[in-house]
Amino acid sequence: MDVQTKKVELIQWILNSNEDTLLKVEKIKEKTTLENINIYSTKGDSFTKNSYKKHINTIRENIKNGAKTFSTDEVRDFVLNQNS
Repeated sequence: MDVQTKKVELIQWILNSNEDTLLKVEKIKEKTTLENINIYSTKGDSFTKNSYKKHINTIRENIKNGAKTFSTDEVRDFVLNQNS
């Protein structure tokens, strides 16, 4: 069965469904939509919502383990003086 045929079959099934079934389908739609949201880092890397959370947690762990961080003033000085 090709994709188009599957879509038509599902549409017909949804049109003939009761409210309980529609609520279940709606939950599936919401879950799928949330899982496919892309977030982009400043470097252009794309993340789903879940992979972004994992990425942030990894950064937090790295900082706890002593990774170098920079203050706002250090970043500002670097940006303003990088052409000097």
